[in-house]
Amino acid sequence: MPDLSARYMSLDLRNPVIIASSPLTADIANLRKCEETGAGAVVLKSIFEEQIESQVDREMLQNEEYLSHADAALYFENVSKGYYVNEYLKLLREAKKELSIPVIASINCTNLSTWVSYIKEFENAGADAIELNYYPIASAASVEGRTVDRLALDFASKVKREASRPVSIKIGSRYSSLANMIKGFDVIGIDALVLFNRFYRPDIDIESMTLSQAANPLSSSHEYAESLRWIALMSGEVKCDLCASTGIHDGETMIKMLLAGASACQICTAALKDLSIIRTMCDTLSAWMSRHGFSSISDFRGRLAQENMEETGLWERTQYIKKLSGSN
Repeated sequence: MPDLSARYMSLDLRNPVIIASSPLTADIANLRKCEETGAGAVVLKSIFEEQIESQVDREMLQNEEYLSHADAALYFENVSKGYYVNEYLKLLREAKKELSIPVIASINCTNLSTWVSYIKEFENAGADAIELNYYPIASAASVEGRTVDRLALDFASKVKREASRPVSIKIGSRYSSLANMIKGFDVIGIDALVLFNRFYRPDIDIESMTLSQAANPLSSSHEYAESLRWIALMSGEVKCDLCASTGIHDGETMIKMLLAGASACQICTAALKDLSIIRTMCDTLSAWMSRHGFSSISDFRGRLAQENMEETGLWERTQYIKKLSGSN
């Protein structure tokens, strides 16, 4: 029987299926189900700085009559933020106590100074690794692309200096030079990059004339191509692990990602629909490896990365090509 074990961020996984940050990883009961159903690792539901800030602002507004003094307001703000962080640390400690698979803490942050200080707390609570979600929207026309890139790399460098556990960053694909950014994160020493984050998609309710979430926040099985392309383009050029994300709904897609050079795959939508997909994906991978005579994932991982193909330009092709025949 083929060996499905994988190595991701120096962590030993029994298979390359990681349950991404989602409602499935927000409480201990569902985390146990993820492990029992065969997950190789879990990423805890992200702690969102923006969400905490919004909640704290509402609480301060509700108590503003008691917070007229600046010191009182600052104290209340710090205590309120501390409450939400402590609740997350409680889940993290419980997960490490209950699970035998790696547990990755996830932070969705916007302010560098705020969240770097919490990394040690997550590590002390037992996190096997830290996953950061950092992708600011440069909505001000006065901000140049190079500034956005520099801030992201400065952020990664600061975090890497502070962290003692492996660090991954879940990024978006819309950088002016994505290859340059991936290489930059790698040079800094980031242990893994997750390609790619699937961001909040705004919409408008035309009856209430208010902003709303897009009708379907879940991914489809056709959304994996961009991740596949960039993993194939960059897996042979960087030392850090590349983890595939978005649109991975079956074992066949996972095999494609591994062939392109991914170290692991994060799944969310498929697991939310049916958690047994983990076993199905692993069974598909095992059967495929047996058919092709592979005893371990290392036997074929990266076989179709750009550096290992004769026609290296195929992964760079962006336009449709019409196949010409002899007739008009």
